[in-house]
Amino acid sequence: SLKAEAHLRLRPGTDAALALGMMNVIINEDLYDHDFVEKWTYGFDELAERVQEYPPSKVAEITWVPEEEIKSAARMLASAKPAAMQWGLAVDMVKEALPAGQAIVGLFQITGNVDVPGGNIFPVELIAYSGGWGGELISEEQKAKRIGLDTYPLLALGFQVAQTDELMKTMLTDKPYKMRGIWLQTNNAIACMGAEPKMVLEALLRLEFNVVVDLFMTPTAMACADVVLPAATYPEKDGLRLGDGLQRGEVINKVCQIGEAKSDAEINLMLGKRLNPEAWPWDSIEDMLSSMIATTGMTFPELREQAPLYLPFEYKRYETGKLRADGQPGFNTATGRIELWSTFYNQCGLDPMPYFDEPNPGPGATPELMDEYPFVLTTGARRWSSFHSEHRQLDRLRRMDPWPYIEIHPDTAAELGFVDGEWVWVENQMGRAKRTVKITPIVDPRVVSCDHGWWLPEKGPENLYDVFDVNINNLVPMACGKSGFGANYKTSICKLYKVEKGE
Repeated sequence: SLKAEAHLRLRPGTDAALALGMMNVIINEDLYDHDFVEKWTYGFDELAERVQEYPPSKVAEITWVPEEEIKSAARMLASAKPAAMQWGLAVDMVKEALPAGQAIVGLFQITGNVDVPGGNIFPVELIAYSGGWGGELISEEQKAKRIGLDTYPLLALGFQVAQTDELMKTMLTDKPYKMRGIWLQTNNAIACMGAEPKMVLEALLRLEFNVVVDLFMTPTAMACADVVLPAATYPEKDGLRLGDGLQRGEVINKVCQIGEAKSDAEINLMLGKRLNPEAWPWDSIEDMLSSMIATTGMTFPELREQAPLYLPFEYKRYETGKLRADGQPGFNTATGRIELWSTFYNQCGLDPMPYFDEPNPGPGATPELMDEYPFVLTTGARRWSSFHSEHRQLDRLRRMDPWPYIEIHPDTAAELGFVDGEWVWVENQMGRAKRTVKITPIVDPRVVSCDHGWWLPEKGPENLYDVFDVNINNLVPMACGKSGFGANYKTSICKLYKVEKGE
C-alpha cells in the first residue's frame, strides 16, 4: 500500500529526496538500529549531518508527498523487523541515479535490515557476470582506449563498458579516434532506449559497417544495418536463465529450429572463434555454457536434469567472514564495513554520501520554463502486451494496446478539452511525439505519463515505420549524471495540444 500511495503522490525523479527525508526522521527520532550501525557501518556521523539538509517539511515541497506521510512512512520502516526493499527501474532512470540508490539502500542499512531473514540479502551468485568476461585478454594499451575513462573515473573501477554519451560524441566527431562500425545485439536503439533518437541515427549512419542481430526487422535494423543476423527465439535455443536476487539456475531447452536463426550465444561463439580462437576455445554451445557454470561443479546437461538449482545459503555471513576474500568478519569494502560514507565514490572524485539533485528541466530547477511547459513528463510506463519495443507487429497483442498513449488526470483532461482516445502532441524544447489520450486518476494532475518503445510496423519501412512520429524519446535529452551513469528518462517537462487533421 505504501508503494501505491507513493505512485499517486511522488513527483517523478525525487526518490532520493524522499529517502533522505525519511532518513532524517529515523535518525533525529533515534529510531535507527544503534547496535548494527555501531558495529557494521562506516560514516554514520557524516550521514547524520547530511540528512539535516533534508527536513520533512522541505522534502514535502520537493516531492509533493505530505510531510506527515513522510514521517509516518519513516516510522513504519524503522519499526518493521524485518523489512525488505524492492526497487524498480525508475530509480536508475534519473540523472543522479547513484546517489538516489545510495539513499534508498541507506534506509535499510541504518535500520539493520541487512542479510537477515525477511530483509535485504547478499545473494549467492551462480555466475558472477556483472563485470563481464575476457578483460584479461585485452592489452593495457587497448584498455586505455575505452571511451569515457578520462571523463568518468568510476568506469575504471570494475565497470567493463564505454560511457554511452561520450561514445555518441565520438561517433559524431571522430574524437579521440574514428569509429568504423558497430555491433547491435538485442538493441533497437532508435525506437526504444536511445535518447535523442534522431541524433543516434545520425551517428549510426556515419559508420562504415553496421551489424544488427535481432528477431525482427526493427526501425534500427532498417535504418542502418549493412548485415542483419536472425536471432533465435526462446524455444529455438539452449541457454541459461539466472534468477535475479537469490540466483536460481534454470535452463532454456531448444525444441525447434526455424530457418537459419541462431541463438545470440551461438552467434557470438561463431564470431569469436573467427576473430580470436584462443579466447573462444569451446567446440559447442553446450561446452561454453558448461564452462560458464563451472563454479557450481556441474555441466550444462547436469544442470538441465536438476534445474532449478539453488546454491546453499545462510544469513549474516558478514559475521562469519564469508563476504570477504580474506575470511575476516565484515563486508567486502575498503573499511570492512557498510560504507554510508563511500570511500569508493570518494576515490573517484564523487560525493561520498547520498544527495538529491533537482531534475533539470523541472519545476525545481527551471521554474521559468513551466509557463510554456506546465506538466511534468515521465516516460517508460509498461504494458502487458509488449516488452519494450517488441511485439508491436503481433496482431493479437497489438489489439490489446493498439496505440501509444499518454496518461492524463481527469481534471487536466477536462481543462484541456481532451477526451479518451483522441490524438495529441506531447512537446517540449527537445521535440515532440504523438500520443492517444488515456484518462486516469492514477497520475497527479501536474504529471503526464507515456509508455515507450513505439514504432508502427504497419506503416512500412520507407519512413522507418513512423518511429519518429511516435517515439517519446524525441523529448528525452542524452545527458548523464556526474558519475557517467543515469539519465532523466523518468522526469522532464512538456506541453500538450491536439493533433490537427492531416498531421
